[in-house]
Amino acid sequence: MKNYSIVSMSKVYESEDFYKPFLNNGEFIDCSDISGINCYADDIARRTLETRLENIPVNSIHFIDSGNFHYLSYLFLSRIEEDFELVLFDKHPDCKAPMFEEFLSCGGWVREVLFNLPHLKKVYMIGIDESLLYELDDLYDNRDRVEVISSYDLFMGNVLSKTNLPVYISLDKDVLSEDEVTTNWDQGEMTFAELTKYLEAILDRREVLGIDICGEPDTHEAGSVFSGNSRINTELLKCISSV
Repeated sequence: MKNYSIVSMSKVYESEDFYKPFLNNGEFIDCSDISGINCYADDIARRTLETRLENIPVNSIHFIDSGNFHYLSYLFLSRIEEDFELVLFDKHPDCKAPMFEEFLSCGGWVREVLFNLPHLKKVYMIGIDESLLYELDDLYDNRDRVEVISSYDLFMGNVLSKTNLPVYISLDKDVLSEDEVTTNWDQGEMTFAELTKYLEAILDRREVLGIDICGEPDTHEAGSVFSGNSRINTELLKCISSV
């Protein structure tokens, strides 16, 4: 997968440079002028975002800003027209019931995917904080379509060998340890080496329909935080593009 898109929701990417050498293979979409997008998208914002992103093919690597905008994954997933599975790397399940039904939120987009997208057959959650798994209780009958992965061996034996369905990968860098990178949410314990091991296995054994990556820092962070994220994003591009 060679092509990618940069979706700038907060202008954080203006402080990073990982994508600049590859601009001829990608597209930079500035959405920071849209109101009502931070942590959730109301109906008007959602329709505007759908229009702004409609020409970006799903089959790309999408950088979608900080975890506040992880709900953008829903917009890409909703365009998939074949049965597929979602592999989610995240410290948070993102399955909270919405306070307002008309809002698509960063904390509840996975729930919306499960309820609204019939082509999605399974969600595999990797790196989830076990103390947050109570969120899955609100999934009702859809709970059977979620599998929480606790180890690489379990993933290899129980996931990659089960079906041949294509997958979409959604990666929030808050799954990584603070020793690896700084995001704007509380973070997990995964090392970058562990993450790339998972990614390489998926890319080697399954058709990948698309990938999105979020987890950028807040725009007020120090320059070293931006350079650290830029470095990690560069390494992710190398990992994904090399398979």
